[in-house]
Amino acid sequence: MTKINSQKYSKALLEIAQKQNKVKEILDEVKELTQLFETSNLKTFFASDVYSVEAKSQIIDTINQSASELMRNFLNTVRANGRLSSLMEILEEVNETADSMFKIADVEVVSSVPLTDEQLAKFSQLAQSKFDLSTVNLINKVDEKILGGFVINSRGKIIDASIKSQLAKIAQEIL
Repeated sequence: MTKINSQKYSKALLEIAQKQNKVKEILDEVKELTQLFETSNLKTFFASDVYSVEAKSQIIDTINQSASELMRNFLNTVRANGRLSSLMEILEEVNETADSMFKIADVEVVSSVPLTDEQLAKFSQLAQSKFDLSTVNLINKVDEKILGGFVINSRGKIIDASIKSQLAKIAQEIL
């Protein structure tokens, strides 16, 4: 499937979600499905021509049992249009489309220790202003190797204020 087709499906899903005031719910479901596809090897399963349409359809039926009505309708549309082999590509495109349509993005904050709720709120505000976002889904990852400080990553942009990088910069200046 071409990227253009994936964009059409993702945009259609997000526009309907917006009309129904269910953007956050749909993005959460897409995130869960994406994680499911990656952890259970469904990405390869759906992309492969080895497995029948019926086998893929049974998986969709299983997913539909716990999906919202909007997601069920979406998955059934993808299935009816013969696009199950591109489902993972479409799901990945939903996040990119949401980013551009609604300025919603995941923001990863890497720190040497877990951040408090107050610190997370400040990072959320910082990310909104620095990355021009209206909604931030903050993800705090702990990496003791950075020694201290933080690294913020979103939309391909990085703010590196870690002690490790500052020490490396000083070392380069000395040499």
